[in-house]
Amino acid sequence: MKNILTILVSVAIILSLASSCKKEKMPDSLPPITTEGKGTFGCKINGEIWIPKTQDEFLGNNFNLYAAWEATPQRISVVASKRYDDYAQEFAIYIYEPITLGVLDTSAIYMRYTDVNITIESYRNSRYKHFTNFIISRYDKTNRIVSGTFDGLLVKPDNQDSIRITEGRFDVRF
Repeated sequence: MKNILTILVSVAIILSLASSCKKEKMPDSLPPITTEGKGTFGCKINGEIWIPKTQDEFLGNNFNLYAAWEATPQRISVVASKRYDDYAQEFAIYIYEPITLGVLDTSAIYMRYTDVNITIESYRNSRYKHFTNFIISRYDKTNRIVSGTFDGLLVKPDNQDSIRITEGRFDVRF
């Protein structure tokens, strides 16, 4: 009888804890603009704050951002994503060499945003680069840090549906 009571109490506690799981809270603000390689990324997509985040069944909530130098073609890839069960969004920026500080020639920048919950086709800046603003505030090959701000218009090639990116910022190590 004592074992049954212990089991029932344990089950009740587990069910209580499981039911108290909170739904994802939308972030209140974008990360600050920094240049120290702090591993930050954020922007507003059509006025709504978007920051990368992943929810893993075993690991909990995890930040999902990576950057890498690619030798061919010579570029830095910065990829941020949100993933929850079947829900997935990804924002990628590709910065092609040569890189200098300040306003960057937008022909050297490619941005892509995909929301697989809506479609697998990406919004891109490839046809509308003249609506893209991109500023590199730090590019440090020795310490492998790139930081900057961005905004622009991303368009789906198939149907010309578009999204507006504003107040974008990133500060990553590659």
